[in-house]
Amino acid sequence: MANQQQSIQIQFRLANVEEVQFTTLTNEWPEEEMQVNNQLSFNVETDKRTVHCLTDFEYKLNDITQLILKVRTTFEFATESWSSMYQLQGDQWVLPAGLLHHLADITLGAARGILAVRTKDAGFKPVVLPLMSAAQVIKNNLSVPRKQG
Repeated sequence: MANQQQSIQIQFRLANVEEVQFTTLTNEWPEEEMQVNNQLSFNVETDKRTVHCLTDFEYKLNDITQLILKVRTTFEFATESWSSMYQLQGDQWVLPAGLLHHLADITLGAARGILAVRTKDAGFKPVVLPLMSAAQVIKNNLSVPRKQG
């Protein structure tokens, strides 16, 4: 028997974009090239059908932090879409990697916009958020067990 992959349409909305942290630890932006550390993580609230994506960027020069940016997005899912990701066998929700890539890309775009506005307001030359491929960072589906009450 051939293994057929079921295609489902997942409906969600971007409910919130939050600048969690923007901290500059310098009075003027260095001319030298800086090291940029980044993190990407997800948090799921199954009872609210929401997924939070958090990006965290730290710009360093000679191991001294110059700027920190953290941005969190919140996505709310339609009831039918959320239910379609539930797997009875395993008693868990499974968020496909492709969906996570999409949510991460939206979050990274929001972080880019926030960084551009905030650094301009701080009087710095434009600061670039490095390109980041969500597909290279997120390799697997995210499984979230059902919470027992």
